[in-house]
Amino acid sequence: MIGDKIIFLPIIGSTNDFLKENFDKFPSGTVVVAEVQTKGRGRNNRTWVSPEGGLWFSILFKPKKKVKPTFFTKAACVAINKALNQIGVENKIKWPNDIYVKAKKLCGILTETIFEGQHPKVIICGIGINVNNQIPEELSDKAVSLSQITGRPHDLKKLLKLLLTKINYIVKKYSTKPEALTRVWKERLMQKEGDEIRFLLDGKFVNGKILEIEDEFIVVEVDGKSLKLFSLDVIVT
Repeated sequence: MIGDKIIFLPIIGSTNDFLKENFDKFPSGTVVVAEVQTKGRGRNNRTWVSPEGGLWFSILFKPKKKVKPTFFTKAACVAINKALNQIGVENKIKWPNDIYVKAKKLCGILTETIFEGQHPKVIICGIGINVNNQIPEELSDKAVSLSQITGRPHDLKKLLKLLLTKINYIVKKYSTKPEALTRVWKERLMQKEGDEIRFLLDGKFVNGKILEIEDEFIVVEVDGKSLKLFSLDVIVT
């Protein structure tokens, strides 16, 4: 069960890296939590500022059956979305792996995989949530913390327990029906199939329509032609 073993560390480079280096020492479901990460990161190796006061943790999965790593990304997204709604914080999933409150990022998820041949041997789901930590001034227009949203500090261990309970439930519920999880995930996305969007393409603003949303890319129609977007960082509206 997720969270049967939890390792608390005062300071570490990255909880994901710790599990990648030590996965053979721990059972599936192990959770590593850091008070501070010095080398926290998001997708495409972007820096994730991880000071004291935030909730920075990773979950170790050793799947016994064939599963796509993106299953755990979606499970974490849906679970966190539900948990935040439960405590009165309305939020949306920004494709494919972030949690936003209005136009600001509250949480990011980074799933990394160690393969054995063609099959995932180890899947590590890293989660970073701004809770009581100070948001750097240069990020204040893009990021927000839970304490800013609610006007009060939050107990990190209580929040962790709630999140792990939700993630464990979602993983178990949808392990045999991942397509159903995909539907739930899509329902909770900020972006919807059929939406008109504006984004940067080769340095120019372009308008397009979302035709299809997949785990790893979005298909957009622009001037009657279809193209794939592999990152929504370029989306401006």
